[in-house]
Amino acid sequence: MLDPATAAERLRKQEIIMIDVRTEREWRSGTARGAHTITLGDPRMAAMVLGLAEEDTSRPVVVICRSGMRSGQAAKQLVAAGFTDVSNVKGGMMAWGAANLPIMPYRG
Repeated sequence: MLDPATAAERLRKQEIIMIDVRTEREWRSGTARGAHTITLGDPRMAAMVLGLAEEDTSRPVVVICRSGMRSGQAAKQLVAAGFTDVSNVKGGMMAWGAANLPIMPYRG
């Protein structure tokens, strides 16, 4: 688990790939600046993340949802798909917003 501030700093430095696994309806309230949007239920999620990681399963991936539950499931799926460095943002977007970290509009 990563706290939101650490995740935001690592994202800003482009040290991680962040995936927001919420639904499109939830994304409309804003996403973490720099995060990629891939719904947890998308059967192509692992393949899409692999593409973002340029086929490197050792690239650090951080997942986020509303509160941390779905991102925990997503992290397990990514580890099962062979990713070796996967973290979950503690408290999800609720904690991200409470910490006043950068949020950008969803650009569907």
